[in-house]
Amino acid sequence: MSAGADRGPAGRGLRGRAAQAARGARPAWFAVVMATGIVSQALRLAGRPGPAAVLLAAAAAAYAAVLALAGARAAACPAALRAELGSARTGFTGYAFAAASALLGAAVGRRLPAVAAVLTTLATVGWAGVTWLVPVRLARRGRAVITSVTGSWYLWAVATQALAIAAAGWAAPAGPGAPARVAAVTAWAAGVLLYAVISVLVAVRLVRAPPGPAEPTAPYWVAMGAASVSVLAAADILRAAGLPRSGTPAGLLTGTAVALWVVATGLILPLAGRSAWRHLRAGAPLAYRPDLWMVVFPAGMYATASMQLGLAARLPAIRAAGAAAVIPAAAAWAVVCAAMIITGARAARRG
Repeated sequence: MSAGADRGPAGRGLRGRAAQAARGARPAWFAVVMATGIVSQALRLAGRPGPAAVLLAAAAAAYAAVLALAGARAAACPAALRAELGSARTGFTGYAFAAASALLGAAVGRRLPAVAAVLTTLATVGWAGVTWLVPVRLARRGRAVITSVTGSWYLWAVATQALAIAAAGWAAPAGPGAPARVAAVTAWAAGVLLYAVISVLVAVRLVRAPPGPAEPTAPYWVAMGAASVSVLAAADILRAAGLPRSGTPAGLLTGTAVALWVVATGLILPLAGRSAWRHLRAGAPLAYRPDLWMVVFPAGMYATASMQLGLAARLPAIRAAGAAAVIPAAAAWAVVCAAMIITGARAARRG
């Protein structure tokens, strides 16, 4: 038997598993990149450069892998992608691509400015494309959409604030008055407005159609993540975009950031309680799901945003809260990552 024949079945098996992975690759998978990258940043701010560098490299590798798989799925199954983006329940997960691209670009910006520029461009194009394909089209349906609102809608605000963070990174070397500074403040203000509007829609939906035990809590954790990323964007603008520490602009940014930090902090216990109730009382199985990364991301973002706001606004209590949140965020990342690897290994053995 020839060597080529020996490689044939294995090659077909590998191709089959790759095709299966591509068929399952959804925009929400970019939450892996978002979570890994922000936990990396939290570890760096906490004085753990070694683990931070490992996780940043993992985030970059995950981005490349998910981008390749999502591209293959889009080419092979365009109807499935259109259906997913056309659904009020799943369409907003498309913003995970824009958020992951912008946040990863901001993380590597100083060391790899060319890569950061490409990632920021992809994030901007992705944000604009999903905005046209999802919320603009859904707005035409009116009230029929309200019962389909989920926590994943907050990804619109997350992606917008991720663009603000990326713009703030470009504003730092450009100096006060630079276009990047204007873009950062504009995106931040738009993100705050989106957060408020989406919160109203989510509240109306929860009153009209409360989620049952079968509906996962993980997407609703993005409410906390969206508040936290708004805090981080404000802190980055304060520290990097050349705003004076006193005066109306800085006061408005700081005051809004502190208010959003209070909101994010206040959401932790209700979300954790609902998650616990769903598994302990409602009997939902404990198993790996890709949307669990939507829990890890807010945990890492809360830690990072708190530390950055504490530094930017000279609020040691908020900085201490962020430092205390780093270990739980890293532990959540480790648990979900281990569950993902084990689940993937079992699926490969079955295949």
